[in-house]
Amino acid sequence: MRPDGRKSGCGLAAVEEVGCPNGFALTLQEHGIDLVREETTTLQVNVGLLCNQVCKHCHLDAGPGRTEIMDLPTLRAVADYARRGGFRVIDVTGGAPELNPHILEMIELFSASTRRMMFRSNLTVIGSEKYRRVLDALVRHGVVVVASLPALNSSQLDSQRGRGVHEQSIAALELLNSVGYGAPESGLELNLVSNPTGAFLPVSQAQAEAKFRVDLHRKWGIVFTSLFTFANMPLGRYRRWLEQSGNFRRYMEKLSSSFNPCTVDELMCRSLVSVSWDGYLYDCDFNQSVDLPLGGAKIHVSEMPGPPEPGIRIAVSDHCYACTAGSGFT
Repeated sequence: MRPDGRKSGCGLAAVEEVGCPNGFALTLQEHGIDLVREETTTLQVNVGLLCNQVCKHCHLDAGPGRTEIMDLPTLRAVADYARRGGFRVIDVTGGAPELNPHILEMIELFSASTRRMMFRSNLTVIGSEKYRRVLDALVRHGVVVVASLPALNSSQLDSQRGRGVHEQSIAALELLNSVGYGAPESGLELNLVSNPTGAFLPVSQAQAEAKFRVDLHRKWGIVFTSLFTFANMPLGRYRRWLEQSGNFRRYMEKLSSSFNPCTVDELMCRSLVSVSWDGYLYDCDFNQSVDLPLGGAKIHVSEMPGPPEPGIRIAVSDHCYACTAGSGFT
């Protein structure tokens, strides 16, 4: 919304109907916002698109059939870049990062290069005995686990992520708790991420966290550190679902009409640089999905002397509305 309460006129509908080249860029312009980098403190690393699930909301089309995965030479080039860049945070994501065959070396190298390492998990691999060595390594290095749990309702969760995922997710959370994750005195952070199961925006983060905290503890004795709620990104498999279900235009109009200029200062792309599985640099993981490279030209991590400089313009497109709708996506 504009400061005067009127709906912005540069949503996707406007792009399609009047030929705007980039509705989100025009919305920023309307609000007098110049979206550029500040100090880059976080290195996000996508270690591959291989995943054991085929989630409906996945913006990267990750799944069991994907062969794009970070190889050892690229991993070592990323680790070298992490040391050169002196990043405060390294954020490992996928796909399912546990499935990368070099993940144990990755945890060792990255945890030695930063004060804070984050590891994103869909909860259905990390709980498997086959991957217990991965969990042991995360505990040993005090890595923050960021676990995806879109819903507490079993039918909702299974419909979004696959049959049996709810049961496996709860078992994985119980396992994480048993090794200390989520317990305040352990120093092992367990953060949950929840996103809607349909074509709508998430509920209040505080409201969702309170409900998850009460229900998870009451039903299973599960504890966690924090919960974050994010809107689904209209890219990849989720975009196809929106189009096939006839919800795409309405969802994009909802995102654009919910534009909140107050979210822009805290957007993760202002302080994060993202590395794709093949070693190229992007402003964020979402821009990887549509091949919008950092600075407009593909740069390999091996060619980058350090973090991107402050003041560099961030590449944007209409999917960026999902990061600035309502309370935002930071």
